[in-house]
Amino acid sequence: MNFKSLLLGSAAAIVLAGGAQAADLTIAEPVDYVKVCDAFGAGFFYSPGTDTCIKVGGYVEFGTSFGGGDFGGLNSSNNNWGNFYTEVSIQLTASSVTEYGNLTGFIDMRAKTANKGGETGTFSDLVNESTNSAYVDSAYLELGPIKAGYFTSLFDFGRGYDDTGMFGSDSTTDHIQLTYAVNGFGLALSIEDQRDRGAYGNAIINGVDAGNENIPDIIAALTYTSGIFSAKVAGAYTNSAIDYITLEGQDGWAIGGGLEIALDSFSAGDRFFVSAAYGDNANSFTGISGGTSVAGAIGDFDNSFASGTGSSWSALASYKHVWTPQLWSSLSGGYASFDGSDSLNDVSLDAWRVGFNTAYTPVKGLDLVADVFYTDVDVKDAGVSNSGDSWTANLFLQRHW
Repeated sequence: MNFKSLLLGSAAAIVLAGGAQAADLTIAEPVDYVKVCDAFGAGFFYSPGTDTCIKVGGYVEFGTSFGGGDFGGLNSSNNNWGNFYTEVSIQLTASSVTEYGNLTGFIDMRAKTANKGGETGTFSDLVNESTNSAYVDSAYLELGPIKAGYFTSLFDFGRGYDDTGMFGSDSTTDHIQLTYAVNGFGLALSIEDQRDRGAYGNAIINGVDAGNENIPDIIAALTYTSGIFSAKVAGAYTNSAIDYITLEGQDGWAIGGGLEIALDSFSAGDRFFVSAAYGDNANSFTGISGGTSVAGAIGDFDNSFASGTGSSWSALASYKHVWTPQLWSSLSGGYASFDGSDSLNDVSLDAWRVGFNTAYTPVKGLDLVADVFYTDVDVKDAGVSNSGDSWTANLFLQRHW
């Protein structure tokens, strides 16, 4: 064997050995990296392997409240400080683009400990706090102009720039809503479950059928947004009222409006909001009953105001001032009146509330909030006046994402 044959043989051996080692290597599978989805705003990312964009949000809140007064949970035997509470929220949004418009699903699941007290709340709040169970705060699906699920009533205008809120419609209902928008104008129509406003439905009272038709509320709204102005006018038809004298169901209606003005030219971030509503046999639409209501302030959870007949109205104003990007305050005031002289054993009431709120954000995602509220209620029952007042202070920390 000459030198040339030895060299060629060695080279061939090396090539064969290298090929054998290469055959033993594992081929890496492709990796689906999480990709940002900017089609629906900040915080969305593509679900790997799909065209659906996902957003995860929520908060953890720890707080306390204390106060004193004559109504509800703020009587002389239940106004000590020390009622700490913890509340959590997990929010999930899934959105994708379809030939019929954007398809979106949203869930906000919440739970709270049983120690929350001091401030007023709805009957649903009381149940959830006492059971410590998770509950649906809101959830809906949306395709183009159609939105259906459990979310804020179309009639609602907001309760001002504070955590507790002034008197007014403040309801989350199961409903389906159709919206059309063009050139700053929006027209919407919704069909809503009246039971979510505390109504009896097809009630049996003292063994007598109250005659309520148990049909859903019908609400229409017109909105307009242009420059510094944002406005809304809404009207509602309801069949949830019951005449407690004749025990017959009664039709009802409500109309209201709200206006927000951005005051950035005066001070960056400042806002002013005003709203008013009037209702006939529609007490939850004006804040006599419902979420942020006079009935809630005096501890009335028996639905008598929610389903009772009578006329009512309410109004509120709220101003928010931004001191620095990390600090802002708000001042709010509201009034509500109810005349049930033809029913409810000749009950009428007048109530007003003022509140001051301050929020501080030391770092992104963390809020420190304090608010103080004073409420005065005058109830006249068959001509006999019963007046009372209460004050509440709320302090809480919230980590949100």
